[in-house]
Amino acid sequence: MVAKIVSPSGRSRRTVGSAVPLGSVASSWIPVMPSTVGESRGPMSRMIVPPPGAGTMSRMSEPISGFDARPDYDPASEGFTPVTTDEGKLRQLVDYLAEHVSAYRDGAPVPWTGSPEEIRAARAAANDRSARLPDAIVHASMLVLGAGVDHTLPFVAFDGAACRIEDFGAGGVPVRVFVPADPTGAVVVAAHGGAWWMGDGTARDGSFGPDCAALAQRSGAVVVDVDMRLAPEHRMPAAAEDLVAAVAWARTAPIPEIAAGAAVVLWGRSSGGHAAFLAAKMLHDADADVTSLALTAPSLDLRGRSTDMLEAIFGHADATDPSVSPALGDASWLPRLHVQTGTEDDTVAGGDVVVAKLQEAGEAATMSEFLATHFVAVPAVQRERITDLARHILDATGTARVLPGEPSGDYDKDAIDRANEESWGR
Repeated sequence: MVAKIVSPSGRSRRTVGSAVPLGSVASSWIPVMPSTVGESRGPMSRMIVPPPGAGTMSRMSEPISGFDARPDYDPASEGFTPVTTDEGKLRQLVDYLAEHVSAYRDGAPVPWTGSPEEIRAARAAANDRSARLPDAIVHASMLVLGAGVDHTLPFVAFDGAACRIEDFGAGGVPVRVFVPADPTGAVVVAAHGGAWWMGDGTARDGSFGPDCAALAQRSGAVVVDVDMRLAPEHRMPAAAEDLVAAVAWARTAPIPEIAAGAAVVLWGRSSGGHAAFLAAKMLHDADADVTSLALTAPSLDLRGRSTDMLEAIFGHADATDPSVSPALGDASWLPRLHVQTGTEDDTVAGGDVVVAKLQEAGEAATMSEFLATHFVAVPAVQRERITDLARHILDATGTARVLPGEPSGDYDKDAIDRANEESWGR
């Protein structure tokens, strides 16, 4: 099969079969979705194949003369659109999930004022969708972005299966402990997301738990995943109180891989970041500060949320209350803070505000930004987030280990793109 790569300058280069450079997406062109998919444009036509990772292709053929007869040929004149950015690839992935994947598309409104039976049924359905989403993202990434790119999730890439997993009762709070194969002695207490009302059950087993295992393996810290109480049956601050109990338990836990007097990092994702923030404040007020607070896509400013939601979670609808929107309150008491945000995340707010407050005051606060929506990131970005957390944990806890490179190898998209540009004579 003959593949053709067309550079933004209009130059073209033939390659054959596997000679197409993997990952040459930054300089690749793909066709726009036509009204008739797979339309043939004459008896003498050939397949135009984008390099792996370039994205989906909908127009399946192009006349030989289209490129060969005109050295100054402009692909855009024939309806071709370049996908030259990672943002474009993320948008393709999100669009595919919205169109084809029920685990992403078919969310139902939360019955905040429903009966206990309605809440439980809705929670179970939402958890099942959440549990299926990671595998759906991998499958969609292979279809949409190409099989030549490593779409391995963190759990597999970082050998999460090598963790020893044990369930405990932490002062009456159920916790699942992930003990890495090469422990450093540090400990992370983890709070799952789920809009304060879901994220336990199958979602915790199939989505958050695997990331806890990956983080344990990557950082060397023992990760304690807390099965927090959820609203509306248990309004806030019940979840935060469960995290406080888990931190106290972790400091004296019967787990030999946790060092005596170990540094504790409190980590929360999304609404779990909100609960972790409140728990960190409770621990501070009790003179039992954690070493660091790490938050992934935290929901710290709830202004604009519905009255029904706020009342179901907090018992009132005042979104300016710092216990509801911690980003609006005092942040001077915080321990060392690390926040991870998504460039395309329009679901949550407030994490960057808290970091800015601390940095302006000269306090220890850092923020890492990743190409992601609140729910979707390509697997490579998911791995980057876990590695970023691992580096923060190692630094904050004063532990050390050799952080292995990406298991996928020394793949360097930028270097490949530079090589492609040189081969085009640019």
